[in-house]
Amino acid sequence: MSGVRNWALIRRGLINGTSYNAEVNTYFGDTSADAGRDAAKNLCLITPTDSMQIAAQRQSFFYHQVLKIQDKPIIIGQPKTIFDSEVMYHPEVSIELRQDFASVPRGRQAKDARFGWRLMNETSESLTLEKINNIASLVYQHFFSNNNVFNFNKGKVIGWYTSPVDGLHLQLYCLDVEEAERVAKYVVQSINKTWNDNIFKTTTPKRNNLITPPQITILGKQQDAPVWRPNINVRAYKAYMTVWGTENKVYELVGRLANGEFAALNVGS
Repeated sequence: MSGVRNWALIRRGLINGTSYNAEVNTYFGDTSADAGRDAAKNLCLITPTDSMQIAAQRQSFFYHQVLKIQDKPIIIGQPKTIFDSEVMYHPEVSIELRQDFASVPRGRQAKDARFGWRLMNETSESLTLEKINNIASLVYQHFFSNNNVFNFNKGKVIGWYTSPVDGLHLQLYCLDVEEAERVAKYVVQSINKTWNDNIFKTTTPKRNNLITPPQITILGKQQDAPVWRPNINVRAYKAYMTVWGTENKVYELVGRLANGEFAALNVGS
């Protein structure tokens, strides 16, 4: 009986919180408009009645058939986060964006993007749950509310906006200079900071990102080479705060409801 009880605890851990099922849901995102992707997601999700063998098959399918981790290189080294206990950073807000699945070519993974800022007037010690919830409301209001989810056109042009005093080090890959400035300015103004034209810089590579990728052979199979900085639209789908020195460390700020709409989360409730 102890083995059954242990599996029940493990299964609960895989289903709840930020463990395996959360990873699956994050990868697939909103599948309400795509029956095929919804079916694939359901194949991967562990259910409360799954045996250990069925759960292992679901995990194998997700990691080897969907993510195809066996085809990805292993990076040897130690992540920086191992040493983060030695350093206390200011809390950091991150917003992740992803290409709409409907626009992803078959056999390709959705492209993504990320930007964020640090709370320079706060530390891990000064931060409170009430302050985190206030930030969650601000992030929701400016980037997720009223079905007007923030999005931008990603491309090869890099927009830079670095202001250490404001906790900003934006590096935005955008379609053109105008789009890079629009996104940077929106982020700066959304967090109640003053825009400075002298800080904003752009880099426009000469390399053409519209060339059809050549065919390459990997493990005996031909496929298109990765497209260099493709022109795509990415949309916000996730927001969280990193608080160094806490047990949870990462606090989700915005979540998706059962009806597919976003909502600010109430941390600590």
